[in-house]
Amino acid sequence: MRRNFAVLLAAAAFLPGTLRGQGLRFTADAFGSQEIVQSHDGAALIPSFNRYTGLLLGGEGNLISERFVARLRYAQGRVTARSDTGVVGRDLVEGEALLGVRAMPWLTLWAGPTARAYTTTDGDQRWLLWTARASARGTLMPGRMQTYLELWGALSGNVANPAEKAGGRGADVGLEMRLGGEQSQLWGRLGYRIDSAHADGLRETVEAVTLSIVYGFPQ
Repeated sequence: MRRNFAVLLAAAAFLPGTLRGQGLRFTADAFGSQEIVQSHDGAALIPSFNRYTGLLLGGEGNLISERFVARLRYAQGRVTARSDTGVVGRDLVEGEALLGVRAMPWLTLWAGPTARAYTTTDGDQRWLLWTARASARGTLMPGRMQTYLELWGALSGNVANPAEKAGGRGADVGLEMRLGGEQSQLWGRLGYRIDSAHADGLRETVEAVTLSIVYGFPQ
């Protein structure tokens, strides 16, 4: 994990100046996300419902042109159940790779894969969903504070172990505020996210409260 953050910090320091010369902008952020994962397995011989909580750390990068955007996001951590349940915790990794079109200054349309993978007592389980998204932004204080809302739905997907077709949907909403003076490149972001993925007999619901530090103007 430390190696991943070192790469993100190096990119944040080096890439913005290089990309400005090519007419592109770059934003990067590091974040911590407190997650609640509710997992239901109705296909098992004995149906189960488990609730896990834990902290994920990660980063996100955006390439932005006048019309198009690209976004990469990665996070990892561990979620655990209450100790009195006897349920084993899970190492969790999640990420996404999206391409978007800025349909309007405040509206971006996205498409691309999102993935979650974690360990279980029966081996690794991986969810991969191909999604369509729409994100909108509103200004509360010009140059100082803004809000955002992103909605998504799965076009197709699958889950491994067991191998099945999968679907899902979700939402992400939050507030962004510039840290420092009007020329500051640092922003803070507080967000709430809820995702739901499902397959035959399986359902995963994830709620997350995320705190981020962003370098560059969020788009």
